[in-house]
Amino acid sequence: MTGPDETGLSWRNRRVIAERLGWPDERLGDCERLDREHLGWSVTWWDSRNGEAAGFRAQHRVRWRYFTYAAGGTEAELVAAMAEQDRLAAMQLAEWRSLRPAGSIVIGSQ
Repeated sequence: MTGPDETGLSWRNRRVIAERLGWPDERLGDCERLDREHLGWSVTWWDSRNGEAAGFRAQHRVRWRYFTYAAGGTEAELVAAMAEQDRLAAMQLAEWRSLRPAGSIVIGSQ
């Protein structure tokens, strides 16, 4: 699974965004830790400025069409949402594989 690139632009940009948007102090560290703990996911903080409830948001780094987003008001809710998206993606992949002839590849099988 794809882990975070801690030298990459998106990793550094998250620090700039956190500073500019005034994230609560602990949220940047929480997002970086969650990235390390949940390979394949990129986590950010969503504040309530746009009218939505504040909370964590995550996007899958590899999956590109289905089961790519998760959100939660708390860290526990986000982790549960990511696990549910991973479970649904695994079920869909298993279904796709069951419909394909043995040995053929499934495009997008991450």
